[in-house]
Amino acid sequence: MIDYNRKGWPGKLFSPVSGESLAVFRVLFGVVMLWEVYRYFDRGWIERYWVRPAFNFKYEGFGWVEPLSAGGMEALFWVMGILSVCIIFGFLYRFSTALFFLIFTYTFLLEQARYLNHFYLVILISFVMVIIPAHQTWSVDSRLFPKIQHRLVPLWSVLLLQFQIGVAYFFGGVAKLNADWLSGSPLDAWLPRRSDFPGVGSWFELPEVALFVSYSGLLLDLLALPLLLIRKTRPWMALALVFFHFMNDRLFTIGIFPWFMIAALTIYLPPSWPSDLVKYFSRKTLNQKLFLFAMGLTGAYTGAWFHEGISIVPFATAFLITIVLIWDFHINPAANIRKNGSGQSFPFSRKVVAGLAIWILIQMLVPMRHVFIPGNPSWTEEGHRFAWHMKLRSKSCNEQFYIERADTGERVAVQGMPFLENWQRRKVSARPQLVIQYAQYLSDIHGGGLAVYADIECSLNGAPHRQLINPDVDLTTVQFRDWKKNDWILR
Repeated sequence: MIDYNRKGWPGKLFSPVSGESLAVFRVLFGVVMLWEVYRYFDRGWIERYWVRPAFNFKYEGFGWVEPLSAGGMEALFWVMGILSVCIIFGFLYRFSTALFFLIFTYTFLLEQARYLNHFYLVILISFVMVIIPAHQTWSVDSRLFPKIQHRLVPLWSVLLLQFQIGVAYFFGGVAKLNADWLSGSPLDAWLPRRSDFPGVGSWFELPEVALFVSYSGLLLDLLALPLLLIRKTRPWMALALVFFHFMNDRLFTIGIFPWFMIAALTIYLPPSWPSDLVKYFSRKTLNQKLFLFAMGLTGAYTGAWFHEGISIVPFATAFLITIVLIWDFHINPAANIRKNGSGQSFPFSRKVVAGLAIWILIQMLVPMRHVFIPGNPSWTEEGHRFAWHMKLRSKSCNEQFYIERADTGERVAVQGMPFLENWQRRKVSARPQLVIQYAQYLSDIHGGGLAVYADIECSLNGAPHRQLINPDVDLTTVQFRDWKKNDWILR
């Protein structure tokens, strides 16, 4: 019989811990999301991605999802900005996080050609945020509704966030266990393009450097979660990951992702870390406090240098993580999570345990579905999405689409890829799931019912060009299935 008390498992999931780390994570998540919304307005991305395109690529099963009008999309982003502020302050938290999750997921589903792993991560995290009680501490809700105010939360709510962030790292490492990555590709092609990197750029042309960076990234991803969970190794792994994300931001310009992941490192600290950090500062002399503040500014300006410009969120994130790392290196390595409460757990719930088990199982199985599909997912794209395959491939393709005339059966070449924006064109020919959608669109735009063929040759990570899809298959008659082999894709 399972012991469901505080010392048993899974009863320990309901042990009380401080809600401070969840509250800080809530604030950091809201700030990064507010920054992301601002970037869409500042850079004109709303018009670029959802107003100008004549055609948007859909996700399988979501062809019915359509963008709003220009004014509607802009209003939607204003709403997301307001919801981000509500999340920061913990105002109407459940409603705000749920609505943010729905709206962000909606914008994600509007355009498959814009798929990024960090968009997927935001969806997962925002869903988790709906569930966990991150509003019971340091929130407007806890003041407006005193009944929900509580300085303690169940341990499972912290562990769930740790797991969700850790999944991105771990399966990002698992995805790197392939022949190309282990031989230094595609970094051996990408790094020489950044030979202008200050100080060490000339080294990027050396094959040994590409191999070193490849294996370093692999080990960091695989070891991040376990070493962040071990007290003695946590600050060292966190420091390595901060540098890793700094470099990624400078080399690849990948938006909010590096800074969100840096901020998310705080969830691996003891749940009471904010008040512990304040006490740590309170014991310091004025000169020591000034020194720590100066170190924080040094870290902030270092982050700004990697970011190639001072932006408030990267600057503040780098400042915070520098101070936190200094504290984490100095506290007693043998210290355990501070005990809270009277020794009694939150009420045990079989529904919560079952829900957590199902969620964890899904997060473990979805990234591994490509294992059961023949072929390289970086080539076929089968099982590539939603699996944390990040920066694993460089694909260059030559494509030619043909429309078959109904009266003569003659195949007429389509000049270029009309009706698409440049950012869409760069994605289409390398991704079979987009190829068939574009083929169907070409058929529809010319009256419908016309066969469309494509002669596409691609090079993966510098390998010789070869056929990606069967040039003799009418692409309007096939579908792409992400979870199984598609016979019209050539292996």
